[in-house]
Amino acid sequence: MNLSDLPEKQSSALIAGSRTRKLARNEMVYGPDDLADGVHFVIAGRVKIVRTSPSGSEAIVGIRNVGDIFGELTWMSDDRKRATSAIGIEASDIAAVPAALFERLVRSDAEIARAFARGIARRLASAEEELTELAGKSVPGRLVDVLGKLANEHGVEEPDGTLRIALNLTHKDLADLIGTSRETLTKELSVLADVGLLRVAQRTITLVQPRAFPFARKRE
Repeated sequence: MNLSDLPEKQSSALIAGSRTRKLARNEMVYGPDDLADGVHFVIAGRVKIVRTSPSGSEAIVGIRNVGDIFGELTWMSDDRKRATSAIGIEASDIAAVPAALFERLVRSDAEIARAFARGIARRLASAEEELTELAGKSVPGRLVDVLGKLANEHGVEEPDGTLRIALNLTHKDLADLIGTSRETLTKELSVLADVGLLRVAQRTITLVQPRAFPFARKRE
């Protein structure tokens, strides 16, 4: 669900009853086992959703952009305990909508209920698609796919025809996204850079040959 899915009246009703909060980069909104006392929307910036395994390894399971809802799946669960962490990728503004208000609006407003249901369906379909695409792929294959998807969602086309991924992700963030170690991720990025497919500078990745990345945004 994204606030842009709603007419202004409904999106304003959600935000009017929320508590706003400013996040610093890498600041946590909530962590595992925290009580899910509401849902959140990104007003500015970006937030990553991180799942931590019992062994302590981390995997980024989603990136939420401006207008996106997050924390909604736990809100629907019986015990309402968080299973993931939500962390600011960059300085961000978020709106926290209390559980009671969100439940009342979903029950009483058909527009909000439909948008919420469509959003859940899209997210589940996307998760299933990603699992299917990544199953059995090597680390280089997963990396190429993920970079293409990040470029599709966050790419900025430069005058020279390259595609800059406008996200300030660390090597650990990328490693968590594809389920590998930071050291392996750094090695695979170097391989792609050596063959001229991308370049890395100050945590910014630019796809020099976007067509080599299957999911990268196509040019007009």
